[in-house]
Amino acid sequence: QFQRFRMPGIAAVLVAAAVDMAAGHGAMTYPTPRNAIDGVLPAFQAWSYPCDTTHKGWNCSITFCGTGHNCQGSCPKSAHNGQVDSLTASNGQSCYWFSNGCMVGCDECDGTNNHFGHGGQRYLYSGMTADQVAKKKIVINPWVPPPNAMSMDPNTTKGLNITINCSPRPGRATPTICDPRLRTMNTQAECGSKDDIYYFSPWRAPGSAPVIDACGVAGGRHLGQGPGGAGADYMNTSLSKEGDLGSQLPAMKPQAVWKAGSQVEAGWTVSAHHGGGYAYRLAPATAPLTEETFRKMPLDFVGKSMLRWGGIKETQLEFDPVERGWQTSVGTVPKGSTWRKFPIPTALWAREGPSFEPVCQESLDCIRNISWGQNTWKWKPGVCKCSGHSNGGPLLPNLEVVDLLQVPRDLAPGKYVLQWRWDCEETDQIWASCADVEVTS
Repeated sequence: QFQRFRMPGIAAVLVAAAVDMAAGHGAMTYPTPRNAIDGVLPAFQAWSYPCDTTHKGWNCSITFCGTGHNCQGSCPKSAHNGQVDSLTASNGQSCYWFSNGCMVGCDECDGTNNHFGHGGQRYLYSGMTADQVAKKKIVINPWVPPPNAMSMDPNTTKGLNITINCSPRPGRATPTICDPRLRTMNTQAECGSKDDIYYFSPWRAPGSAPVIDACGVAGGRHLGQGPGGAGADYMNTSLSKEGDLGSQLPAMKPQAVWKAGSQVEAGWTVSAHHGGGYAYRLAPATAPLTEETFRKMPLDFVGKSMLRWGGIKETQLEFDPVERGWQTSVGTVPKGSTWRKFPIPTALWAREGPSFEPVCQESLDCIRNISWGQNTWKWKPGVCKCSGHSNGGPLLPNLEVVDLLQVPRDLAPGKYVLQWRWDCEETDQIWASCADVEVTS
């Protein structure tokens, strides 16, 4: 039995979503960030995907670092070696540098309360749970269902809490994103209503939520808090440890050389999905790497976004964020800075509700798996092309979200640090990566 629906065909994307126990882990892949510091260690150098006669077990497994051990396969990226499915661990644990417990309207992140999922809510489709949909073998549109077809199960909403985790004060930031086209999950809820459970998440006022560190924190929490839930973990190594600040990581040689006034590529990938959106900013390498510094030089996006597999341009698919309503400079911080929506819809409709249509034509196997809420840790990586998540999910992290950035024409030659900031929507988390670049005249 099938409920037929139209699926668009356009672009695909790299990036993954989150498993029911994971958080939105992601990192810049090009230029290589300082946060990839562990990528040079033997355990990471010995890792490769797909598995073969010399890469077995932990040395080829795509994992979620939830225990602080055997995490070398938790932030893989495309190997860029001409093989579209080939992955490397050279990005180290870069996708575990973030800030936890950060909400719109607060001055600080508490490091602990990330309102993961904002409660134990579950959604029904035409009154059926995901298990009931699966039992009846109904294939639904799990991303954009008909109005009122998908709703929260009232038996699961008692634990919901959409209040901010700080005391209200006059003049505090308030959510600015209400347009359903810019939202990434629970998109059919009325903005600001009791059902709008992600109202105070960072993405709902891009750039306004605080961070613990502008370049992320290893494990996402304040020093001394130790591991936490929803991905607040880190595998200590000889080069970095839990609680280290990304802004204090050692500088690298320039990972890209840009000419002032040119248009340049930057790319990123995610391992776990919590929606939201992202921006790029620049700071002089000699300046303090703080949010205040990065806010002085936001970079503009140019043209379309590109979704690229394996680092191979021939695989590239493009889509226009402006045309889709997926780009905004209204109500952003700094004022007028441009942010783009995270372009991958969720695979977890039973937890996150309606999202948005994928930019590619997904296979029936992908749609069936998402419709039935299959345990994502059992999905075959790659069953979905541009929906869901990796780290045990239906995507392979061989995809990168690639954008063209405008380098300011009047930028003085010298060394700079590029910041990528990803404000999540489902959780109160902000991911960041910082990379060394050089600008010439």
